[in-house]
Amino acid sequence: MKKIVVTGASGFIGNHCINILIERGYQVHAVCRSSVENKVDNVYWYEIDLFDLDKIENIFKEIKPTYFLHLAWKVESGLSFGSNENEKWFNLSKKLVNYFYQNGGKRLVVSGSCFEYDLSIGHVISEEGTPLNSNNEYGKNKNNLYQYLKSLQKDDGIDFAWGRIFFTFGPGQKSASLVPYVISSLINDKLVETTDGNQEYDYLYVEDVALALVSLVESTYVGAVNISSGKTIKLKELILKFAKAFDKEHLIKFGVRERPENSPSHVQGNIEILKNKTNWKKQFDIDIAVQKTINFYKQ
Repeated sequence: MKKIVVTGASGFIGNHCINILIERGYQVHAVCRSSVENKVDNVYWYEIDLFDLDKIENIFKEIKPTYFLHLAWKVESGLSFGSNENEKWFNLSKKLVNYFYQNGGKRLVVSGSCFEYDLSIGHVISEEGTPLNSNNEYGKNKNNLYQYLKSLQKDDGIDFAWGRIFFTFGPGQKSASLVPYVISSLINDKLVETTDGNQEYDYLYVEDVALALVSLVESTYVGAVNISSGKTIKLKELILKFAKAFDKEHLIKFGVRERPENSPSHVQGNIEILKNKTNWKKQFDIDIAVQKTINFYKQ
């Protein structure tokens, strides 16, 4: 049985990762802060605060997992990533990584972010060619953890992959995020007040993001990998896809809000490494993803 520890297991992306891991025959040890319903076979839940280090270390000692998928991190909604909490998560993550390898761990995958990059450049973002020069604390501390893992790989030969997730949406996303806000407003016949909507971002449906992370667990590639669709869509176009599905375009009000400070205008990922070094293939195009998301919120 392939044993894997997953942090952030009850979160937006974690839930979808667990479903895929179960299908692929893993014994999943899922760490989260709050209780979880719908418990299934081969998933063992641990309701623990990750900052309770003694309990977390004991989990790694007792389980001795071969794999570790580290998704947990306190992320603020929207593009405001300035919290000083990010440094605490960086320091905590280093400890978790060390517990994993000290107890015989073999393959680590961590969720990174496109916000580690300098997103002001405006052209297609690649793992090797684009500067890692974040303008916020979230991206800086994620990159600090990536650099720490690179140093461990150089000195100790650790096996790890770093999945830089771009923009995503789908079932279970935080209510303050763009898509849940749009859907909730439309369902309740409220105005959707947004920016001008001309930003062009690279969105990938959450199930495809989860599939990419699991594909990294099962690959042998070491280093950073962009997780995105490889294409951009204007926010205006994405929002209107949801509005048209509800036949409520009249509720969309573009240009009411200012763009968040330092928000990029164009973010597009190069996904050649993801496609060529893993078994990942995108499953859902944007229109199917929109409909699946709407179906979830209409339940």
